[in-house]
Amino acid sequence: MIIKTEISKGGRLALYADGEYIMSIDADIWYSLDYTNGCEIDNDELDALKDLVNARLAYSQALRFLTLRSHSEKELYNKLLKKHSHISARYAIEKCRELGFLDDADFASCYAKELAERKKYGATRIRQELNLKGIDREIIDDVINSLEVDYSVSIIDVIQKKYSNCLNDEKGKRRMIAGLMRLGFSYSDIKSALSDYELPEDSENEY
Repeated sequence: MIIKTEISKGGRLALYADGEYIMSIDADIWYSLDYTNGCEIDNDELDALKDLVNARLAYSQALRFLTLRSHSEKELYNKLLKKHSHISARYAIEKCRELGFLDDADFASCYAKELAERKKYGATRIRQELNLKGIDREIIDDVINSLEVDYSVSIIDVIQKKYSNCLNDEKGKRRMIAGLMRLGFSYSDIKSALSDYELPEDSENEY
């Protein structure tokens, strides 16, 4: 069969095989391929061409996502699957990793630091968030162990911003502790931070 391209909307190219429309292709992708207008290919070659074009499209979209912000491999892969096949998404992931655009260890380190410093999460919550991003357990362990965070300072900061009015009664204290534990702080960390926190005079420190 003979393949040809014609310019379509938005500067894209429409690919035809023996006059039958096959797919739309970005011009830069088409010109990067080893095909010429009017060349002859068989069905297997056409299937390979479509797979290659789809893989390149997935890779282009992956780069656009990474331009906006960093991603873990799993996160980026799942985003690509919304519009691309497993094969195309996997090609894009491997290409990005090969070129150094994807690094789960580096992503996890930066993301964990952001969660600890900006969202005031404790180690348990940070571990959960990294796990949701598909980070390997070994990487998570290394990142958590290497975080230079004073969780007592984070806990006190959260108390001052959200729970300063919860220190005068037992119900408020229980609510505060539950909230801090949801943020990923252990009870022992909370107790330790509270021992250094200057409670209001009328608040009973029973920790």
